[in-house]
Amino acid sequence: DFKRGGKGTLKPFYGDGRRVDLSQICPPRRSLLKRNKYIITRVLQVSRGCPFDCSFCSVSKFFGKKYRLRPIKDVVAEIKSLVGKSLYSRFIAFLDDNIMGNVKYAKELFRALIPYKLVWVGQASVNVAQDPELLELAANSGCKGLFVGFESISPSSLREADKPQNKISFYKKAIERFHRFGISLEGAFIFGFDNDDKSIFKKTVNFIKKVKLDAVQFGILTPFPGTRLFSKLSREERIIDHDWSNYDIANVVFKPKLMTPQELKKGFTWAYQHVYSFAGIFRRLSGMISRKRWRYFGPLLTVNLAYRRIFKGVKRAKDPAKG
Repeated sequence: DFKRGGKGTLKPFYGDGRRVDLSQICPPRRSLLKRNKYIITRVLQVSRGCPFDCSFCSVSKFFGKKYRLRPIKDVVAEIKSLVGKSLYSRFIAFLDDNIMGNVKYAKELFRALIPYKLVWVGQASVNVAQDPELLELAANSGCKGLFVGFESISPSSLREADKPQNKISFYKKAIERFHRFGISLEGAFIFGFDNDDKSIFKKTVNFIKKVKLDAVQFGILTPFPGTRLFSKLSREERIIDHDWSNYDIANVVFKPKLMTPQELKKGFTWAYQHVYSFAGIFRRLSGMISRKRWRYFGPLLTVNLAYRRIFKGVKRAKDPAKG
């Protein structure tokens, strides 16, 4: 289009209108990677997209709303080419946005993976804990950790986010069920929904203390272009920063409704500093001994200390609710 007609114009987006058939993709040529530059190169995807369509999430916009799956035989063949006999060489990271988005497929996949004695981590939604058989198969196939988006402890905020699959009344039981099957959890929470006021930070931190999550990620609500959240905030003229480099879930780029941008940033920082204080880390990880998961203490300590380093040197923040 730039050359066509000599007008020198470009479209903002180019696409062929078709989605990739996942049965046609080839494994990456990992032999080309300089392995000393990577923590791990045994990463793969078995799916594209997500069965849900949260208002703030760019996954459905990027991959389309159809949840697509690779043939299980192709996944198994790729894994067989990756793993060795040592524990380290059997560690796999699945990069799917929701590896258990199709329960029937996930169960078949996990059954197929059991013989390979993997150790793997991935991402899933909290509602998968409603199916104990699914969790048992995941654990038997080698699942040792999942990143799960709890997003909020506020029912109003979950409705705003279009997350009906998240039931706050089930959170505690879900976490206990994951732990019962030996699966560690990194829980993700978002601050800045229209129903969030300055009390949300302490309420969330108190909840985290009670439920014994193994690691926590906080994020500031971010209106990524293409999402329904972006459209809403644009219509309301509430986006105050169009610098793409600040769209990193750690900066405030819009006007919150019930607090100032400064209060949102301060509360976000306070929550991180509080949860990742040495006392907070000890409180979380000490429970691993009682749950007989001590062998994973080292990796989880590394994760917790990495989060703690994010705010190293940052001035200690105060809870905004206290002024």
